[in-house]
Amino acid sequence: MIFRLKDDADQQIYAKRRVDAFSFYQSLSELLKHLKEIYEDQNLIQKCRREYIALKQLNKFFSSFYSEFTRIFSFLNYDDIILMNDIQNKINNRFQNALSVCLIEFSSLNKLKIFLQDVNNKQRVNYQLRDEQ
Repeated sequence: MIFRLKDDADQQIYAKRRVDAFSFYQSLSELLKHLKEIYEDQNLIQKCRREYIALKQLNKFFSSFYSEFTRIFSFLNYDDIILMNDIQNKINNRFQNALSVCLIEFSSLNKLKIFLQDVNNKQRVNYQLRDEQ
């Protein structure tokens, strides 16, 4: 393998990347796992887990809530199915009600997000019409 690392990362892997190394990297994934163990900020991951558990939409716009949701889960290694189930518990009652009457089974987090954005847009239009009357 050819390495393009420098500075601290290069020094961390030097012993295992040498041609005559006793225990060298067998694959790129092994190298990346080793670097992740060294450089991954466990405090950040713990913080993100706490934020993820506490996250609720409440009165936030859906776009703001979803941006925060994606920022947090980008640091976590959660499966889409878990995220899809969790988001349904984190959205506010209006969105939960819209999901409960919707008879669609969503196959991806992105499709669920698109549906919820559509609900959000329709609710905004309804509120604007109501306010104009």
